Amino acid sequence: MLTWARALGEFGATITFAGNFPGTTRTLPIATYLALESDIDDALLISMVMVVISVVILVALRSRWVGAIGGVR
Repeated sequence: MLTWARALGEFGATITFAGNFPGTTRTLPIATYLALESDIDDALLISMVMVVISVVILVALRSRWVGAIGGVR
């Protein structure tokens, strides 16, 4: 629940500040939001790209977290 609230707050800030200059400022959340209005397939594709990027980063950093947790005993 807290994660969802945080994500929604970050999206609101992105829309408010980065969305002030239409066509100038482009972020993936804004691109997804705009694609939802015109083409749902594009919106889903952009969303999946963000999910894949997140998973790749988490997998890449996994060894740091597992090593840090395992060494605390």
